[in-house]
Amino acid sequence: MFFLSGCVKEIPYYPGNLSAPAPAVHCFITPDSIVSADCRLTAPFGSKDMPIANAYFSILKTNQAKDTTIYKGNGIHLFGSNSLNAGDTFIFKGNVNGYTFSISEIVPGDITINTFDTTRQLIPGIGRAFSVAVRFDDDAVLENHYRCYLYKTGYKYIYDYTGKLSDSFLQKDLISLYSDDLAAVDNDYNNYSSREVLFSDATFNGVKKYMVFYTADPLLKTAAERPTGIEFHLENISKSLFNFYNTRNAHIWQQQSISQLPGKIMGNVPGAYGVVGAYTGDYRKVVLRR
Repeated sequence: MFFLSGCVKEIPYYPGNLSAPAPAVHCFITPDSIVSADCRLTAPFGSKDMPIANAYFSILKTNQAKDTTIYKGNGIHLFGSNSLNAGDTFIFKGNVNGYTFSISEIVPGDITINTFDTTRQLIPGIGRAFSVAVRFDDDAVLENHYRCYLYKTGYKYIYDYTGKLSDSFLQKDLISLYSDDLAAVDNDYNNYSSREVLFSDATFNGVKKYMVFYTADPLLKTAAERPTGIEFHLENISKSLFNFYNTRNAHIWQQQSISQLPGKIMGNVPGAYGVVGAYTGDYRKVVLRR
């Protein structure tokens, strides 16, 4: 214990060395859904961020009227309409406390899961894992980027102090997801997260892609829960979102490391923090029978 205590080094915290608060804007756009922009000021370590009410955002599509926002509170600015479709080019404009910026983006093409199969397979280090096999079409003309994640739905059990079952509730959780496919392995950033798989079409451009994913969650009934289903999501995301998710995952992972400093998260909002991007998606549900 004496030697271990000697390894502890106290690092003084100097709030004066921190940078001044700056706006942070996040907007994730998909067709046929309500669009909102989250806008707030960054805050020092240990403090809460500050929602910004004095902001205005708009989306302008070629030869179309602007979609504009109204403030709904807690930093959320809601667009009154959404006229964007897959493949559309648009300009996102913002005015935050008098500071203005403009971002040009493209909504990725529609993505469809053509086939979807589930099975169990032996995975080294995990054992008999639940896996999903997915096939989808990749557009040969565009440079596409993809994001996959998996939800588990199930009943959680609550016991009283005597150990007797007293209540239960249905809950939806994001669970681990991995892939050993070349496209996933080719993206080094996947080493920083078990909650999603990010990959580009660099290794399979323009073909019908078949990929296998698996989870470390056993998806078995226990005294604490009873899984009832899974929900697999596949998204075609803009490059700005691809860069943001990758560097965000690395930043969060490095925050928990004693040997690394957190890296910079890559956004695309000029003169501010955050990201504005678009995506399309498809998903499949599977009922787990017990």
